[in-house]
Amino acid sequence: MATLLLLAVLLVIACRQILSQTGGYFCYPLDDTFIHLSIAKNFALHGVWGINAQEFSAASSSPLYTLILATFLKAGINTIWMPFYINVCFAFLLVVMTDKLLQRFSLPASIRCITLLSLVILVPVPVMVASGMEHMLHAFLAMWMLYLSVAFLTPDNTTRNQVLLLSLVSGLAILARFESLFLLAGVIVAGIYNRRWAQTSVLLVLSLIPLIIFGCISVQHGGYFLPNSVLLKASKLAGGPSQLMSSLQEIVVYKLLYGNNTMVNIFTNKYYPEGSSSLSGTTVVRLLLIIPALIVLLRPGNDNVNTISKVKQLACIPLINTFLHMALAAVGWLFRYEAYLLALDTAVIAILLYYYFHQLAASRRHYSLLEKSAAAFLLLFVFAPLPLRALGAFHNLPGAARNIYEQQYQMGRFLQTGYQHTAVAANDVGAISYLSDNRILDLWGLGNNTVAAGKLHGQYSPQFLQKFTVQEKVKIAVVYDTWFDSTLLQQWKKVASWKISNNVICGGDEVFFYAVDPAEATTLYNKLTAYKPLLPPGVVVTYYPIHL
Repeated sequence: MATLLLLAVLLVIACRQILSQTGGYFCYPLDDTFIHLSIAKNFALHGVWGINAQEFSAASSSPLYTLILATFLKAGINTIWMPFYINVCFAFLLVVMTDKLLQRFSLPASIRCITLLSLVILVPVPVMVASGMEHMLHAFLAMWMLYLSVAFLTPDNTTRNQVLLLSLVSGLAILARFESLFLLAGVIVAGIYNRRWAQTSVLLVLSLIPLIIFGCISVQHGGYFLPNSVLLKASKLAGGPSQLMSSLQEIVVYKLLYGNNTMVNIFTNKYYPEGSSSLSGTTVVRLLLIIPALIVLLRPGNDNVNTISKVKQLACIPLINTFLHMALAAVGWLFRYEAYLLALDTAVIAILLYYYFHQLAASRRHYSLLEKSAAAFLLLFVFAPLPLRALGAFHNLPGAARNIYEQQYQMGRFLQTGYQHTAVAANDVGAISYLSDNRILDLWGLGNNTVAAGKLHGQYSPQFLQKFTVQEKVKIAVVYDTWFDSTLLQQWKKVASWKISNNVICGGDEVFFYAVDPAEATTLYNKLTAYKPLLPPGVVVTYYPIHL
């Protein structure tokens, strides 16, 4: 109850901070939230899974979350607050499920309370809720998977219903975010270790069925088996065994040494301004140190051999998950990608520490001041980044919401009021596709299969994009200059730009408006001029000569 009360208070504070930065308009700190809303809107209203009502495109890396949003929209619940409210529910469920896991290993109420409070603050849950993304759904399902996997930690057979329930939750977790495959790998290893061959095989097959169904539907509609966002980030790993090994080596070395920013550039050639991404990498790497250390130090007594064996096996599941995530996936970007890792690892570390200190108390050994000091230093070294990371997330949240409101949200409102049913090229497609009814052509490929195919097959170039915009009869483009080659941009007429200050989340602080069709330049200029009084006061507008 204390944890849920703290969470409620922190959520109120987070909302007030966001509203104070956006003039009273609630806005999410990520454009990706609007991608989910856009696909959900088109699926609910038109039966089309995509950012446009006219074409299929798997731009969402969380099909389950988008489907949940679509269900509410289909029921007539259409409010900008809807993702926030859904996340509040899953955040509460995450706390409850974590408590059930701790109770399963007999942790006393005081330890459970401290653990749950730590989880809420360190994940940090309020920031994830305010992001409006799928990460609370993912964390809840991942924690539920871990809770149900306890039945696989002994050689004894489990019931058919237990296997089926774990398979169902695993399948849903994978559709919530594909990183859940790493967690499934940990559960499969536990099943194999306990020689649960038949039940482990059933779990593996059934857990993959929802993913296979989604993949087949996607291919049937002209897309790929996996969402474009997943494929484009993983394209570096698709060049055969030699390139796979080279990329894995590159990933591990760069992530351990430099954090996430470098890896984002390696995978997507896209600059992310969030300088604290390296803190995410440092945090997760140190968790990879403390969990195996506690597993090694934990020794069973004569009366708790089976319990300690379960605890160690349980800890190995998120350990495998964390290692695979660090090797193959991203961290950072408002600290959201590793949020579920922090939730799982916090719960497991609490269980390990409880039994470790219980073991020390039972041994009655006297420890010298030097030994105690060394142990305190090591714990401080390992856990120091956690509160810093949480503070960074809370600090960045209001500014990130302001950035999205002043840039992407205003772009969407401008297109909503100034253009109707027009082909518009862009690289950030969430807010503009959700707020307007224009046909948005994603030049980055997440929301367009043609561009995604061009990237995956090595055809992506300025010439490719120019041919694409001509074929699609694009009238205007709203892009970051720094994301594209000047060869492409010089073929368009630059009309104006909007620049925001103190950027912490957007892909660029200045977005440019181009007339791809030269005949549209004057019209675009006039519409931008008419919209200027509606812009927030912090946005700096620059116009460029269009009659040269």
